[in-house]
Amino acid sequence: MNRFLLILFIGVCLSINIKVPFNDNSTITYLGSHPAHNWKGISREVKGGVICEKENCIVQVIIPLESFDSGSAGRDSNMLFSTESHKYPYVKYYSDPFLVTNIQEEVSSFKLSGYIEFHGITNNIITEINIDYQDSMLLGQAYFSISLDDYKIDKPQLLFAPISDEVKLECNLYFDNVFN
Repeated sequence: MNRFLLILFIGVCLSINIKVPFNDNSTITYLGSHPAHNWKGISREVKGGVICEKENCIVQVIIPLESFDSGSAGRDSNMLFSTESHKYPYVKYYSDPFLVTNIQEEVSSFKLSGYIEFHGITNNIITEINIDYQDSMLLGQAYFSISLDDYKIDKPQLLFAPISDEVKLECNLYFDNVFN
């Protein structure tokens, strides 16, 4: 993308509101661990997007807990039980506002502050966001960890040992390249 198109896009954003939803390629993956084994659960039911009002943008993400698939029905059932998904069926993320001018050139990386709502508890998180401009899409990637204790989740046990408190998350959020 050339600088002219970027400046043109920013000019348009400064005068209107814009909503860009994530597309069906988006995924959120969690990585869990236990002394006996590691696993990952993936959700392809990522909803939300980037919402800009003039030059200020926010990211909103919502994922149904029941959409995570680890490849083991028993493990997935235990996860839903431990997270009390019947009471708290979604994981939600809301970013603090950021300036669209922070996203520049072909590849961009910036820190984004926001909040994760999980198991009825909301905690602040700061993560590095990497933006990759692809042919017809943009990809926003983030990698970070959360603590199950911070969200008051009783950790399941296997062979009398609980799973790890730390859960690593990989976010791959795709949306149409508004620069094309």
